[in-house]
Amino acid sequence: MAEYLESDFSEEDNEMRKCVAILLGLLVMAFSAVCFAADSFQMIYEAKNFTEGMKDNQALTETFTTPYGPLKFQMRKLWQTGNDKRMHLIAWLNDKRIAEQHYPKVEKGYTFRVIKDTSNSELYFVIESVERACLFGYSAGAQKLVTYIDSQNYAHANGAIPSIVALKDGDLILAFEKGGSAPVRSRYQFEWDDSTKWFSYTAIGGGWSPVSEEKQ
Repeated sequence: MAEYLESDFSEEDNEMRKCVAILLGLLVMAFSAVCFAADSFQMIYEAKNFTEGMKDNQALTETFTTPYGPLKFQMRKLWQTGNDKRMHLIAWLNDKRIAEQHYPKVEKGYTFRVIKDTSNSELYFVIESVERACLFGYSAGAQKLVTYIDSQNYAHANGAIPSIVALKDGDLILAFEKGGSAPVRSRYQFEWDDSTKWFSYTAIGGGWSPVSEEKQ
């Protein structure tokens, strides 16, 4: 087989080879950037059904470090209100109150979960019950907590229990699960869209295993 030396190629051929090499290098860099920029979500805190054992007028407080400063949450079980406003949530950022919300008394209480987007260190907060699950986070543009995901806005089987979790593979999903002899399980997958500063989502159907087996 003939051996070709650099000098055997014309100057035009050498320039073409250099252009191809540069193009391939740029494609590899672009692909790598896409891979490393992809969202990967990590659960960093969970207090499961933490309100169930709270006494009247008892308050629980947690503080989390965010890119915008310390964000503190307090949930208090009120005793001089009706069941529709029994739980009182307040949030402070840098000691400034930025959110206040009442939640109804529910069976099994509420779960509080913190999920981190490892691509940009943003934190998102989940308040979840057997009736409703919401994910919210601080919006620098709005300078307040906003609700990004509310399970009531997504189609699901009647009576299905919602859950917003990070899976072991890093995906962020909203799962609906209804037990019984013929379990019904459906999911939505979410990704952060930096162009809209909001979450985009894809309905990924049903037929899944219980989310408890895949969540972090």
